Amino acid sequence: MAVEESEMRVVSCRRRFFSQSAGALALAALGGRSAPSILAADDRGRSPISEYLQSIAPTAERVNQFTEIMTPGESVKRSNGWTYDSDLGWLHCPAIHTNGVDGSKTFYSYEPDGARRGVQFSDQPCRIHAFGNSFTHCDQVSDGETWEEYLATHLREPIRNYGVGGFSVYQAYQRMRLVESQRAADYLILNIYEDDHFRNLDAWRSIRVGAGSSCGFTLPHLRVNLAANRCEPVDNLLPDRSEVGRLRNASFRETAFAEDPILRIRMATRASRAIGEDTVKAVAESVGFPETDLPDGPPEFQIRKIHTEASLFATAKVIEWTEEFAQRGHQKLMILLSFGRRRMKEALSAQPLFDQTLLDRLAGKPYPVIDLRHAFAEAYRSYQGGLDAFLAPYYIGHHTPRGNYFTAWAIKDDLVKWLDPSPLPYQR
Repeated sequence: MAVEESEMRVVSCRRRFFSQSAGALALAALGGRSAPSILAADDRGRSPISEYLQSIAPTAERVNQFTEIMTPGESVKRSNGWTYDSDLGWLHCPAIHTNGVDGSKTFYSYEPDGARRGVQFSDQPCRIHAFGNSFTHCDQVSDGETWEEYLATHLREPIRNYGVGGFSVYQAYQRMRLVESQRAADYLILNIYEDDHFRNLDAWRSIRVGAGSSCGFTLPHLRVNLAANRCEPVDNLLPDRSEVGRLRNASFRETAFAEDPILRIRMATRASRAIGEDTVKAVAESVGFPETDLPDGPPEFQIRKIHTEASLFATAKVIEWTEEFAQRGHQKLMILLSFGRRRMKEALSAQPLFDQTLLDRLAGKPYPVIDLRHAFAEAYRSYQGGLDAFLAPYYIGHHTPRGNYFTAWAIKDDLVKWLDPSPLPYQR
C-alpha cells in the first residue's frame, strides 16, 4: 500500500472491546499464563491495572478545564494553556505561567490560526513554518523569546511557530498537514525532541507518564510492528470533547485500553522484579520486536530497549511520510533534533546515544538534518568549567531565553544556505 494511503488510513475501530475481568486484564497485559504475585487481585477483586488506571484518571475539574471553550481572556484566567482538539488531541490556548527564568512569569498568546504570536516582521509574507513540540513552541519563555523569533529578528523575515507542548512526531506531522492545506509555506522545519519518539505510541498520555501531565489525555497515535515493517495511524479514541469525561469511567478505561502496548510496557516496568522472560516476550510481540534482537541484560532493560526501538521506528516512518508530503507540495524540509538537559549531558559525556538507530536512518538525507548535540558539544569544548555549570544557563527544564538564542544561532548558517533567495541580510 502506498505511504499516502497508509497515512490516511485510520483504524476506524479504535479499540477492540473485551469482556475480560479485571484480573484477566492484568494477566493479559503482562502476557503470562500465570500472573506474578504482584498482579494478583486484592481481597476486593481489584487488579493492579484497575488500580493504576484509576490513579491516572483526570478529575472532573481537570476534564472541564481541558474541554471548556473559552475566550482568550477567560483562558488566561482559568486554563493551564492546553485545550482539547478532536484531530490532534490538544492545542495551546492563551495563558500566563510562573515557570520562567529567575521565577518570572511567561506570557503565551496565539495567532488566529493557532500559531504562537509572531513579534518580528509578523505583517510580512512568511515562507518558513516550524512544527513540533514544546521545544518548538518554546515553553517557559514569553512571546518574542523563542528561537523562531530570534531568527526572525536576525533574518528580517517571519517564522511561524506551530509547535505544541506534548506533541509526538506524529501529532506534529498531522498538524503540518492541516496547516499546510490552508496556508502553505515554501520551507518546513520539523523539530523532534527526545521524548517525541515515545509519544508516537501513546494512546492516552497519562498511561506512560502518570497523573499530573498538562496534556494527559488521549491523542492520535501509531501502532507498529517492526518485524512486518508496519506502522498504522490510529485516531483519537475520544473524537468529541463531550466524551473526554469517559476517562473517569472504570469500565470504559479497562475495556478501551485492554490491548494497549504502552499499558503493557508500563505495567511490566512497574512490576519490576516480578517480570520474567514470558513478560518480555509478550511485550516484544505487541510491537513485533524480533526475539533474536533482544539485548542481553535484565528484563526491565530489555523492555526499555523494545520500547525505544519501537518508538524510533515510528518516528522514522513519520519522517518518510513527511518527506513525501513535502515532495508532493514542492516544499523543502529541514529536521531539527532537540534534547533536554539529561540527554544533552549524556551526549556531552560521550555516553552511547539512545537514538542511534534513527541517526543511522537520517544519515545522508538530501535535506538539512541538524542535531543540536553537535553545537552544544562544540561550545563545551572551549568551556573551562564543569558540564553542569556549562548547561545551567541554557536549561530550566526547557530552554531558557539564552538556550533559545543558542538554538537559533546553531541552525542559522544551515537555514541561510537552505533559503532561496537568501534572507535580506545575506543578499549580496
